[in-house]
Amino acid sequence: MFSKTEKEIPTVTPTASPERGAKSNAPSIISNNLKVTGNLATDGDVQIDGEIDGDVQSKQITLGESGVVNGAIVADMARISGTVNGSITARVVELGRTARITGDINHFSLAIEPGAFVQGQLSHVDEQKLKPAANGAGQAKPSLVTTPEVEKLDKKPGDSPKTMAS
Repeated sequence: MFSKTEKEIPTVTPTASPERGAKSNAPSIISNNLKVTGNLATDGDVQIDGEIDGDVQSKQITLGESGVVNGAIVADMARISGTVNGSITARVVELGRTARITGDINHFSLAIEPGAFVQGQLSHVDEQKLKPAANGAGQAKPSLVTTPEVEKLDKKPGDSPKTMAS
């Protein structure tokens, strides 16, 4: 009972922590009491319940009812229930009944619940042409392929191809 034999003490081996570059399934969350000034860019998912003054680029964006984005949104999937003052470019766009959008929406698939408010132009774009630009952080701009019709709208009388805005 009180022997002096040494007992084997179990050792605890720390588990390997995920590598910094490994993808996580958990979304980044901007809570409703947080205001961000600046652009956000991530390869993951983002849940926004606070306010962002800047562009947001992500794989999947969920904008809650209290969420506000004052800037462009570029994503593969955008679920919007809050307020967006800027353009939305996404392969799939879902607007909830509490969504308030002031800006253009470029989409391949669009669903709008009754009660959603949209002031802007809705443009259906082929899936192959609708790809977020890989310009790096802070440059959440769509890389839509321009058509001759769009170039005619941008061209002013007397403009040469060199002076046209791109």
